Amino acid sequence: MIELYAITDNPGPALPDLAPLTIVPVNGLAAVCMPAGEEDFSADAFWRHEEVVEALMADRDVLPVRYGTRLDDESAVARAVKERRDELAAALDHVRGAVELSVRAMPTETRRAGPPAAEVSSGAEYLRLRTGADASRDHAARALHEPLSGLARASVEGRPRPQELFRAAYLVERDAVESFAAAVARLQKANTGLSILCTGPWPPYSFAER
Repeated sequence: MIELYAITDNPGPALPDLAPLTIVPVNGLAAVCMPAGEEDFSADAFWRHEEVVEALMADRDVLPVRYGTRLDDESAVARAVKERRDELAAALDHVRGAVELSVRAMPTETRRAGPPAAEVSSGAEYLRLRTGADASRDHAARALHEPLSGLARASVEGRPRPQELFRAAYLVERDAVESFAAAVARLQKANTGLSILCTGPWPPYSFAER
């Protein structure tokens, strides 16, 4: 059984030596893979997968493959890549020279982003609070997403998690990461009611499929 880590260009830099990685070349592309362990899927295995993909990202463009993608052998890997070769090449070109940055925002006060039904006394009050929470999310999205999306090649808004008002991923040129982070810092200064967190750079998982 073979586990896939990323699709990249072939030829490319030498593979990192933190794992026994190999490449399966297919018409100018390379599938980076490694024999899959017998262990069950676990958090430790997930983070090892992420470590490998981030190491690959350090010196090459990568189309990351999500953890748990496995095929029978290298021949099966070659067939799978060959079947989607043009699609994968276009997706790799889309993320070429860029990385993913994640931005999320929470209210600075301790209130929840949305009201739990158990804490309201009537349906009317719940709707009022729900409307207020939705308005807060809309405000956060306008205040953050509009200026930040203009600094990115592409962007994807995600569903905010509990306690969050906003969550999005941005595909940013590698040499623009610092300026993007500086823009987030300016937005933080201008929006004191929000606690804004920018993380990355990450492999461009949110943009791996078009």
